Amino acid sequence: MQYSTFLLSALSAVGALAIPTGSRSNDTSVRITLAGASELATQTAFQKVQFGQREVQAPVGSSGPFQTVELSLGKGVQMQNLRCQILDEEDKPIVLLRDLNVDITFADADKGAWKFRQESVVSAIICDPTFAAIGADANDIVVMLSGPDELATQTPFLLGGAKREVQPPVASSGPYDTIELKVGALIENQDLRCQLLDARGNSIVAKRNQNIDTTFSDAGKGAWTFLDPVESEVFAIVCDPAFKAAPAA
Repeated sequence: MQYSTFLLSALSAVGALAIPTGSRSNDTSVRITLAGASELATQTAFQKVQFGQREVQAPVGSSGPFQTVELSLGKGVQMQNLRCQILDEEDKPIVLLRDLNVDITFADADKGAWKFRQESVVSAIICDPTFAAIGADANDIVVMLSGPDELATQTPFLLGGAKREVQPPVASSGPYDTIELKVGALIENQDLRCQLLDARGNSIVAKRNQNIDTTFSDAGKGAWTFLDPVESEVFAIVCDPAFKAAPAA
């Protein structure tokens, strides 16, 4: 009886050792591990994203604050290049660093955890098959003006949105009738607003959807059209972190 018990125990041990080798290739788990100070850590599992669906969850157990995040993909997950994103308490993407990579989405690639640029509370985790690593324009701020007769110009701003900056439009003063601001994904001030001035130093009123304003933002919502006047030469573009939405009367 003792021999049988020993033999069964030994066989069970061999089986236990053998299982992981086969199970790793069938492992379809998608796990996000968040860690912070004082050994605070939480792990959140994702299921739907394995089938090509965007999936959003709050961190399990705690919202932090955290300092690192790691994506772990089982070997059975078909999308080994899957990327996820974490949002702060204002629902803005958290900037992350790993080795020389700086991004607002993160991957597994068997390279371990990503560090937060600064400790932060996490309100949501998003895993989406359409996410891609950021492009070369992630640190750029560009104001694009376009007008009649296919006139168009792009004016770069070089101070990263941290200070007031005034530039004339590159190449031509116009006339123009639309304006668009592009704020790169890694620019810290994603709420940056700019303003257009005419020859008299008056601000040009622009409209986007239901918003009518003397300053304009990016917000991923595309171009603004001139409203007052509907077409104008532009003599200066001002981008200032102190600007707020200023609806025209």
